[in-house]
Amino acid sequence: MTATDGEPMIRLDRLHKQFPGQQRAAVRELTLDIPEGEIVILVGPSGCGKTTTLEMINRLTEPTSGRIFLQGEDVTHVKADDLRRRMGYVIQQIGLFPHQTIAQNIATVPRMLRWDKRRTAERVEELLDLVGLEPDEYRDRYPKQMSGGQRQRVGVARALAADPPVLLMDEPFGAVDPINRDRLQNEFLRLQQKIRKTIVFVTHDIDEALKMGDRICILREGSEIAQYDRPQHILSDPAGPFVEGFLGSGIVLKRLNLARVRDVELCHDWPALAIDTGASEVHRAMLDADKGHALLLDDQRRPQRWVGARDLRDGSLEQAGTPVAAIMFDDITLADALQEMLTATLGVAVIVDRGGAYVGTLDLETINTAIRAMRQEAQERDRQEARAGLSEAAAVS
Repeated sequence: MTATDGEPMIRLDRLHKQFPGQQRAAVRELTLDIPEGEIVILVGPSGCGKTTTLEMINRLTEPTSGRIFLQGEDVTHVKADDLRRRMGYVIQQIGLFPHQTIAQNIATVPRMLRWDKRRTAERVEELLDLVGLEPDEYRDRYPKQMSGGQRQRVGVARALAADPPVLLMDEPFGAVDPINRDRLQNEFLRLQQKIRKTIVFVTHDIDEALKMGDRICILREGSEIAQYDRPQHILSDPAGPFVEGFLGSGIVLKRLNLARVRDVELCHDWPALAIDTGASEVHRAMLDADKGHALLLDDQRRPQRWVGARDLRDGSLEQAGTPVAAIMFDDITLADALQEMLTATLGVAVIVDRGGAYVGTLDLETINTAIRAMRQEAQERDRQEARAGLSEAAAVS
């Protein structure tokens, strides 16, 4: 089964794995095309063979039969070490060498490839910057001196060290606490916008799959494909009871993982003024906008505080009101934004650009509008598929 339009980066052709002494195959003649530059998620219940499939792609586990193609080349029987140097690998346990510094860990593959010291050092610096770790602060640390989330970033940097076209990720954020897991997911998606690698990503968490994947492959036992499609299509048209059960309840809310703040029209109804604006002018702006609060910005238009009518009595607004808590970039999902909004002042998320400057707000009405648009899109797709089916039936008859 395929879901691609052109030549895939990876093609699995009837890939099969039968472990000795086991009656059932771990992976049963799996055929799958993985497009270049996309994140493809392998997701399914425990024991469905998703990790075994990932390990066969770079031949950590040798297939019993079938073929693996990389960039059109049959790599089923090439030297395994050479193949693995064309693929970065990130695992849940991270697997950093505890006796080596962060720089030495990242340089593992470049050393194997006999890069010179200068080139290796430059690549380490570049990658630490890329994953958001200050080189001067972190290059000489040891793994035990870093948090779990920081170690996970180093694991990603190490996998990218030789600039492989493919990245394999096995439950990469599974060992991180929920708060840092959301943060790492968001940071990784931002990173992917820059590096545009072909990524095969294993998870057991359908919500993570919906958030991270350009395409999702839902697997039954034996890595039999239950459905392989774009996330929005899986949610709007699940392929049978197994997929419906795996998706679970709350499909409407799950759809919010598919849209990002940048995909919706932001609200500009709340007055936003400089923090040194006079109280009377702020009050007038609130009356004109028919809002009970105003947003105060510093001299670089970074959000600082929410103030209400009662806060305007003291004259100076520097410490008036409430600090803005829910400040977000426009590349987070609507699901993440909603979670922040539910506990934020006024139930409003404040959206900023990459420099931290205010660009607009997000409220519940904006999210409701997005949900209605998703429903309409799904209904239109169903209508188009129904019309196509009728046309095919008419042609046959």
